[in-house]
Amino acid sequence: MEKRRMLIESLRLRNFRCFSEYEVNFKDGINVIYGPNGAGKTSILEAIAYLSNPRSFRGGRDYHLIKFGTNFFEVSGKIVSGGKKHDITVIYKSDETKKEKIAYLDGNKVKRFRDIQEVFIAIPFSFKDYLMIDGYPSQRREFFDEIFSLLDLEYYEILRNYEKLLDERNTLLAEENVDREKVLKLANEMQPLAEKIVEKREIMINELSKYLDPMFKVEYVSEFKGKNIADYIDEDIEKRVTTVGPHTHDDYVFYYNGYIAKYFASEGQKRLLYLSLIIAFKKLIEETKLYEPVFLFDDPGNVLDPHLLEKFISNLSGQVIIAGLSPLLGAHNINLAKE
Repeated sequence: MEKRRMLIESLRLRNFRCFSEYEVNFKDGINVIYGPNGAGKTSILEAIAYLSNPRSFRGGRDYHLIKFGTNFFEVSGKIVSGGKKHDITVIYKSDETKKEKIAYLDGNKVKRFRDIQEVFIAIPFSFKDYLMIDGYPSQRREFFDEIFSLLDLEYYEILRNYEKLLDERNTLLAEENVDREKVLKLANEMQPLAEKIVEKREIMINELSKYLDPMFKVEYVSEFKGKNIADYIDEDIEKRVTTVGPHTHDDYVFYYNGYIAKYFASEGQKRLLYLSLIIAFKKLIEETKLYEPVFLFDDPGNVLDPHLLEKFISNLSGQVIIAGLSPLLGAHNINLAKE
């Protein structure tokens, strides 16, 4: 069966990050957005990714994306998916009374954000993320949650619902007089979602590993598996936070030639491991989902030397959009001057 190719033809921003008004066109193949630091290169990648998955891949809250001095932002894109053209718009408003995020597909308001993901997928990778190998478990969970959410829309929904209940429960736990019954009720609602998150993480990391370079290995380790959130209610009330769940101590361990990469791999080997992860995920999503998404790469030249960068790009297919400091020969180069 032929893969469904996706690409973005144009992007329009209003009050997004440093941009008041900005429009840019892209071509199929390799696109490079270049310019000095602080010009907004990464913000453009962030906006493209937001059209696919309406949350910041840089970890910011929605209100952090609003240009200073305004109370809303709008991101719009003209998309081609499987040969069909679509318009996607996401608007976020924040004022003293409420915060609201609305998405439109071809002019119609969508009921679920996953409806957009079924039309357009843009997958962002920041090459600074290779630092997660030496970082905290939360960094590794965030990285894999991001790509697994794009691989499995059900996982995206489960994770999103779990995080909503978690925020609600932690808010209750932080109150002076904790409502024990409400906190317990939320724990019971979270439990089946938490178990499903662990199950899906195990399945997807095993699938991803099939495409990984044999010298590398990734293992998902769940300390939550077999536990019940409700059993830790007294500890949670004492510490004023939910202490048990797939959001706490669950982790991913990276290996290089059988040894834990964090301790035994060189910086160059860690960068190659990250590169191998990207390529493995690209192969996995293209072969299992039967579509060719848009890939976004933030500053690969900061991690890869020119020879490795050239080799990496030569192995990419479909539409690729790169943010960097300088143009690349043979690419559609977009010079981004400071606004």
